Amino acid sequence: MGAGVERSNNKRTMAADPISRVDPLAKKKKVVDLGSDSDEDLPNPSQWAGVNPDSFSDDYLAMMEKARLDEESAPRPVKIATLDYYKPPTRFHTVGLFPVCRSGSKAVLHAAKFLLGVSSSLDGRPLRRCSGLWVDWDVWKKTGLVLTTAQLIRTKDAPYSVWSGGEEYATDADVTVHLLNGTSAKGQLVYLQPHYDLAFLTVQVDQPINVPSLNEKNVKFAQEVFWFRRDNSLDLRITYARAEYLNPTMFERHHNVYFRSPDVHGDDNEYDNGGAVIDLGGEVVGMVNVPK
Repeated sequence: MGAGVERSNNKRTMAADPISRVDPLAKKKKVVDLGSDSDEDLPNPSQWAGVNPDSFSDDYLAMMEKARLDEESAPRPVKIATLDYYKPPTRFHTVGLFPVCRSGSKAVLHAAKFLLGVSSSLDGRPLRRCSGLWVDWDVWKKTGLVLTTAQLIRTKDAPYSVWSGGEEYATDADVTVHLLNGTSAKGQLVYLQPHYDLAFLTVQVDQPINVPSLNEKNVKFAQEVFWFRRDNSLDLRITYARAEYLNPTMFERHHNVYFRSPDVHGDDNEYDNGGAVIDLGGEVVGMVNVPK
């Protein structure tokens, strides 16, 4: 009888402390088929008599906390600069631009000096934000001449095409030239040419400016070019492109030329207009004018 009691006490002790027998986290979860006719797979309630269910969650939380502490106390990997991902500050590291890397870099650095930002307002309300470029400098009057797009002061676009007419321009709009030194100066409209979508502005500046070289030759099909613009922060935006084998449509001017670039995804901004198009020699061959 004493032996029976001892076995009974041992059985209760082992049932009350299952962690000492088997780690429930290391044991695979057994799926009970409630539709089975066999009683072998059904759980035995007496087997878990006196078990505190909270003991499982306490042990699990303790294990997770220990894992977290071990991870925090583990030595951090050494950061080696030569193994970090490095993105060059220019776009000429791409494989497609390797052939024009040297000439393109020189052209970009040269063109960045004469490209500006211009904006307009009418009756105190913003009208347009575009790009522009220096084309002349009067050393005696300390006056620079800026070439930009006529869209800068356009208040109404043609309803159908450029040939239908109906475009309107505010020649009395306030024009601001955003200089590269971070300052702004008031611009004065001196000439407007709606047919070619050009506008010329004069602006007073205190120091000499960089004037580009103009390439008067026609742009050839498949010619490699870069076109530039200044965004609202005066950051320089550069796009590599080629002249397409494509003529203007009947709704566009005959002097327009198309350019195709892998960088353009149809998300043109208004400050693109008025930007300079240069060849690999750094000479200006055109100006960006995207129809609105």
